[in-house]
Amino acid sequence: MFVTVCTCWARVGEEDAVIALHEDWQRSQHLKTRGYLSGELLHNIQDPQMFIAVARYDSEAAARAAVKNPEQVAWRRRLASLAEAEPIYAEYQSAWQAG
Repeated sequence: MFVTVCTCWARVGEEDAVIALHEDWQRSQHLKTRGYLSGELLHNIQDPQMFIAVARYDSEAAARAAVKNPEQVAWRRRLASLAEAEPIYAEYQSAWQAG
């Protein structure tokens, strides 16, 4: 499994828009994104402007193809417009998984 993690800090007042953007992606894009397995958006309790998005893919190739998709590029631009600074993206390979 290949995992991408995005950390971003929403602009004040844009927290709900960040959540809605992720919900919209799940509704409109996840079935069209080859190799996408699941995703999750975490909202920091101590810092309500901070979000961590986790997306799981069946392979690195699938994740890289998704990032190049024009709809995904536009989605990332929209996320950046809601954030205080450019979101931080990191990539991981699964080393161990429970259950």
